[in-house]
Amino acid sequence: MNSLQSSFNELVKSLPPTTSSGRSQSQLDDVIKKALENTKGKYTQEVRRNQWEYILKNEVLKLAETEGKALKEKDESYYDKLRDQLDLILTFTENEICEQTFPFTILQDLLETQTIASCSHIFSWIELRAPRLTKDMVPQKGKALVLLRTLNDLLRRLSKTGNMTLFCGRILTFLSGVFPLGERSGVNLRGEYGPAWEGPGISRDSVEEVKREEKEGKDEVKEDAGDKMQVDEKESAKATPSKTSEQKEDFYNTFWSLQLPFSKPSVFVQPNYFSDFQEAVGKVLPVIKEATVKERAMMGSKAVVGSGSTSKRKRDAAEGEEESNTTEYFFAKYLTSPDLLDLEIADTHFRRQFLFQLLILLNHLLSFTKTAKSSWQTPRNRSLQMDFTLDTEEQQWVQDTISRAMDELRHTTPNGRTFAETVGTMLEREKNWIKWKNEMCMPFDKEPYFEEIEVADDDGQKKKRKVGLQEATKEIRNKMRESPPDWEHKYGSESLTEIWEMGYRDLRDLQNPFDPGDVKEFVKKIDLDNRRIDMRTTALRKQQERQQEAKKAAAATSAAPTPPPPGALSSASGGDVEMKPPEAEAKTVPSSQETTSTSSPHPSLPAKPGSSTEVPKLQEANPGTADVTMDHPTTDVKPVVSAPAPPPPLPKDGQITKAEESKQRWSWLALRTARDQYLSHFGKIGTGDVMLLVQEIEKEKKEKEKGSLGTKVEEKADGEGDTRRFKVITIDNYHNSLPAAITRVGELARDELPSDATEQDKESTVIDSHSCDLTKSEQVRAVFEKYGKGGIWGVVHIAAYKAVGESTEIPLTYYQNNVSATLSLLQIMSEFDCTRIVYSSSATVYGTPPIVPIPETTRLQADSPYGKTKVMAETIIDDLCHADSRWQALSLRYFNPAGAHPSGRIGEDPKGRPGNLLPLLAHMAVGRVKESVLKVFGNDYPTPDGTCVRDYLHVLDLASGHLLALDALSPDSKLNAFGDRKDGAKYKAYNLGKGKGMSVLQIVEAMRKATGFDYKTEVIGRRRGDVPDLTADPALAEKELGFKAEKDLETMCKDLWNFQTKNPDGYE
Repeated sequence: MNSLQSSFNELVKSLPPTTSSGRSQSQLDDVIKKALENTKGKYTQEVRRNQWEYILKNEVLKLAETEGKALKEKDESYYDKLRDQLDLILTFTENEICEQTFPFTILQDLLETQTIASCSHIFSWIELRAPRLTKDMVPQKGKALVLLRTLNDLLRRLSKTGNMTLFCGRILTFLSGVFPLGERSGVNLRGEYGPAWEGPGISRDSVEEVKREEKEGKDEVKEDAGDKMQVDEKESAKATPSKTSEQKEDFYNTFWSLQLPFSKPSVFVQPNYFSDFQEAVGKVLPVIKEATVKERAMMGSKAVVGSGSTSKRKRDAAEGEEESNTTEYFFAKYLTSPDLLDLEIADTHFRRQFLFQLLILLNHLLSFTKTAKSSWQTPRNRSLQMDFTLDTEEQQWVQDTISRAMDELRHTTPNGRTFAETVGTMLEREKNWIKWKNEMCMPFDKEPYFEEIEVADDDGQKKKRKVGLQEATKEIRNKMRESPPDWEHKYGSESLTEIWEMGYRDLRDLQNPFDPGDVKEFVKKIDLDNRRIDMRTTALRKQQERQQEAKKAAAATSAAPTPPPPGALSSASGGDVEMKPPEAEAKTVPSSQETTSTSSPHPSLPAKPGSSTEVPKLQEANPGTADVTMDHPTTDVKPVVSAPAPPPPLPKDGQITKAEESKQRWSWLALRTARDQYLSHFGKIGTGDVMLLVQEIEKEKKEKEKGSLGTKVEEKADGEGDTRRFKVITIDNYHNSLPAAITRVGELARDELPSDATEQDKESTVIDSHSCDLTKSEQVRAVFEKYGKGGIWGVVHIAAYKAVGESTEIPLTYYQNNVSATLSLLQIMSEFDCTRIVYSSSATVYGTPPIVPIPETTRLQADSPYGKTKVMAETIIDDLCHADSRWQALSLRYFNPAGAHPSGRIGEDPKGRPGNLLPLLAHMAVGRVKESVLKVFGNDYPTPDGTCVRDYLHVLDLASGHLLALDALSPDSKLNAFGDRKDGAKYKAYNLGKGKGMSVLQIVEAMRKATGFDYKTEVIGRRRGDVPDLTADPALAEKELGFKAEKDLETMCKDLWNFQTKNPDGYE
């Protein structure tokens, strides 16, 4: 033994100097082989192995004893020496002097005795030497078991230490790389749980016990005041003024008592423990919910968002731990007391951690229902053996509590919904892990893919040989690399190719195909080509003027300052300048300046093929304006400044020529389209004037429509003609309106009566007004009973709450008023045989639309509760029309009504602060709203100026849309609104808008011009529920209903301001 010890000492002395990465393996091999050669033959192989293992282990443990001193003196060389010792042990083992498990036994002893900081250094050495340590390692045998047991013990130790996430992650990553995916050696098949909770709440007698925090490292810090930390009593009293000390103490114990079942679920086998657990959870969850509600209510407060000071104290991070900021998790056992519990619960992360613990336990308890136990309960499975079974009522409570806890997670901020989804995913994946564990970790590794193929050997005999995936699929992959033959259908299929070649480019083209019978479509294209020609002509004229200016400047520069004698031209410098006669100069005009000598139908048309051309001559000079004589045509003359000549004709231009050809093509198509229907007008349009043809067609239509009532939208909006066939009944609870508005409507209707008005016309101006709440069905039924069955022809349903922002704050109120009331109204209408309804919907049903302008075919996906109530109501009406063939309904999706009646007598007068933009601007200008600055919700939307864009519609145009909708529901209506419904249901939705969006800032500018008020704006954050652009595509309503929104934004603002100035205080 002494000789081997002396040999070891000499070996250590002969080691080469170490580097940052340690000594090389070859250097250690050479030194160790030399030492082994010197001691060869002195002992038997077994004795020598035992002695070397004793010496190596003794040396490393002696070094380990000095750890405390090294940490105290901050001696980093300690870890260098430890690595050298471990390298020696590994090299001795590789030279078969020591057992293969010997290095792992040494590592196990070191990791059990060293501090966490030193364990981190030791594990770094394991990571560095992993290829050598794991060489020839067989899972579930020998050194593999020792290594797995050692690292699992270290993980359990780290779980009790504190924030060691990074270190634990390193270990788990190492294990996943060393052991197979299906390795079960490290799986807890015995059903052992972690350390049980020993903190506060276990029993009342132990509430005031002192808990000291142990910190491993170079310092050990202990709290001298025990588990209960010192806090500012004044701040604590201020935080919970309504709680008595006894109530706080009781809730404190109840809250922390739940940590025991979280850490040790086996306590449920105790009698009545589950009922105690239910009671504790029932007390804690309402407090958690209350804290979440308070936090959400204070989201706009700087006190919540800011980084204000707090009474919390955190322990110092030990060496090897990561410093955590104020938003990270902390371990509650280091920081808790009855006075601090309110502050802890106010922390979102603390609540999330508690709810996550609760969800883990509740999901675990669902494994102990009778049904679940029957699937895993076997004598071999000891992982879940616990004499405990959930009965039906207890199972229902567990499932309900899981739903409550998940709902609470969704309401936490920030990103509560995302956090809850993440937790749900983790718990769902954990079920698969538990299932695999309960099935005794059945192997799931698959063997490599192979196929048997026949190959010929050297003798020509065929024999089977196994080949891998690469060789087995070689022929198939080579064939896949070949270019496929050209597909016979250019655009995928025969039908798609045919549609594309017919000129269709979008699904909307198929829905609303081009109507070849409408000559106006061709006129629009001709007009577009005319505008292109005008723009190009203007550009060419400007270019021609610049060229002429340049020529004049060049001529003026070369001319002499004094007039020359007859026949000659002298310059100031004495040089002679020869000038060409007019004919010669004219010949120098570029060919591009040539033009036709005959006039063309359009000044921009090119010369007709084969026509003669003539070069324009310079205008003769006025003899009285210059000292130049012209004795002979060849005599040199000085250019004479004359009166400005008319602009020369334009050169040929490819763009103009192309536009002219396009015009001729559209004109020919228009004439061919009109040939069958309007042939009688061809004798009136000369040689094919399409514009004149359109005028004749329009004149014919007007003659046919002359004398009919209600054909124009303006007449309907003004109350003339066909509109007087309706007797109006109103139902209003005057939540946001006044009865005076209804009175004024009747007065306006009477003022519009003609002098020869009938009794029926006069009766139509009297409005039956009922003060009634749609949410109260008995009041609505009383109105219908007054008129009897069939007494009410149809309903225009425009009653609803409509503020997007408000709907996000009180969604239940919106669903009750907008959806439940609509459902009740439809039931009562059906009861009294009133089966026609025009429903006032909204553009918000589209949410953030995928395309703008928005057609009616866009999917319905509202972003706000208000928009969702409209989607629900439309769905209910649609389903009703499908189920009952008596029903007919149209939904009109508004795009921001605005303006007022031109008389200024009726307009929008909301109670309180207006929720819509234009009324708010009017109230600001008239002084009803005292705010001096308009707050704009967001300026970072993908719009021209960054603010939201909306399609604004004058209220008179909107009124005409409703009258047209009522006409469409009439039995004798000529409008075929439901003709394209293949399912036979008489329901359809239409957009009512102008088709042109205006941004918030554009609206402000328009109101500034109308009112003269200097509006100030301030951009704030986006508002929930707002979408960037809601611009209508009203083409369907224009085509099928004859709707047209003609009044522009200027008219809307003018009429609104007219009403506001005449009624500064509204209707009061």
